[in-house]
Amino acid sequence: MKKTILVLSLFLFACSQEIPLTAVPFIPPTVPPTDASLPTPSAIAEILPTTEVFAPAAALPAGPVTLVALGDSLTQGDGDDSGRGYPGRLLEMIGTVRTDSEMTNLGRSGWSSDALINGDQGLLGQLSRAVSELDAARSQGRGAVALVWIGSNDLWYLYEYGEGSDENDALDAERFSANMDLIVSQLRKTGAQVVIALLDDQTKRPVAIKGEAFPSITSGELERMSAQVELYNQIITEKADQYGALTVDFYSSDLFTDPDTLYDDGNHPNSAGYDIIAQKWFEVLQSLLN
Repeated sequence: MKKTILVLSLFLFACSQEIPLTAVPFIPPTVPPTDASLPTPSAIAEILPTTEVFAPAAALPAGPVTLVALGDSLTQGDGDDSGRGYPGRLLEMIGTVRTDSEMTNLGRSGWSSDALINGDQGLLGQLSRAVSELDAARSQGRGAVALVWIGSNDLWYLYEYGEGSDENDALDAERFSANMDLIVSQLRKTGAQVVIALLDDQTKRPVAIKGEAFPSITSGELERMSAQVELYNQIITEKADQYGALTVDFYSSDLFTDPDTLYDDGNHPNSAGYDIIAQKWFEVLQSLLN
């Protein structure tokens, strides 16, 4: 066998532990301390998606804004020589219209939507930490926004470690949909506004075409991945509509195919790419900031 079929469980939702985060100006993510006094995983289970109706996205209250960015290497800023990624750049843009705003970047290279919820690589999950951060901001009367960009590694791992098939693709879509349901519902229940990124077709990235990073993915599976990302984006759009979130479109962008905006690995943006990415987030956020 080329590889073992990987079928991920539909409900990998339990978070092992939460940690406190104090709202601070943007800094690169570090390993956080733990705090046993914070809510247990059972508290997360009580915030599972419900039939509650969420209001459409609305303008933020006046004054500084607290932002929390969740995601993978594209959020952490891999490929950016400055180390700021898009969150650092975006904070600077928002600071021109909302002084004293703050950004926490929780992005972690290699993380999937499962890891975002549950944690990975010996680190705690991002979701419960983001909820704590956003709750704190809202309790202080501050505007709060969660930025979610996740799914790229879900797709890489689906075909690198599993066999592409109609059944496995369908199971994976169900898993991703359930994960996005949990992520977006919990973030919105804090009262924060949420913006979610539509994913690019990563089969068009040079790293996929050359087969350098994920050698077990076949040409047939690349075709499946191209179709699967469309399904992912459909799920993201549906969840955004359901929970009153906004979306930022990277599917229609040439960021990941243009050599001028790509890092040498053919997989991540370079500094010029992150400039454009930050601008795209800012354009969507303007409707909330005005």
